[in-house]
Amino acid sequence: MTAEPSGEPVLRVRDLGTGYGDLRVVWDVSIDVWPGEMTVLLGRNGAGKTSTLRAVTGLNKAVAGSVELAGADVTRAAVHQRVRGGLGYVQEGKRVFHKQTVEQNLILGGYTRGMSRSALRAEAGSVYEVFPVLGEKRGLLAGSLSGGQQQMLAIGQALMARPKVLLLDEPSGGLAPVVMGEVMRQVARLKERGIGVLLVEQALEASVRVADHVVVLDMGRVLFSARKDEIDDLSVLREAYFGKVSGGSSDAGKSSGPT
Repeated sequence: MTAEPSGEPVLRVRDLGTGYGDLRVVWDVSIDVWPGEMTVLLGRNGAGKTSTLRAVTGLNKAVAGSVELAGADVTRAAVHQRVRGGLGYVQEGKRVFHKQTVEQNLILGGYTRGMSRSALRAEAGSVYEVFPVLGEKRGLLAGSLSGGQQQMLAIGQALMARPKVLLLDEPSGGLAPVVMGEVMRQVARLKERGIGVLLVEQALEASVRVADHVVVLDMGRVLFSARKDEIDDLSVLREAYFGKVSGGSSDAGKSSGPT
């Protein structure tokens, strides 16, 4: 059986519950994300994926469970405190400032670091290394970029805050397959920078290709959790994804699933 990564997870979510007012949509979710590795959170529409991310970031209140970031309990911390602690979040929908240039968007993404504008402009160079096309278009308005480039810019904004862990909500959403593939390849490269990545996706096979860990949600609960190299047959994962596995993690996930 494959061993877990050495060291502690940079993000540890345990028994998380959240919702909207009196409506509970996430009941019992436990996830780990390690530095330099990617955990993919899969599930159909309404499974609770985005609600889980919102609770991890503090945008939704956690009504049960706990969230630890780099060893610190941030379950009750404000959003800005989590950002300063190393949590980055890229919401679904390519949310960039269309009337600002690419470089201005990046500078805005780094404002929490308290650096001068010139220092942030220099810092943007590290984003251009990850996404060279943004460097080529740094003086253009963000609204003139293609959908895939806007998604790269949204990720670049989050990188400007130097996160320890980055939450990505369906970065391939609305993109053509060839563009989706390029975005996913660039997302996978983030691991090379030592960043832990929690990726929410509906594109099962594309996301599993870049994953180190796979978690499947349904109805606000974990149905399946395993390291990718423990998954011998994707049909087991497909069954979990399409709701044919219920009542807890599959056998493949018991060795590395939530405790």
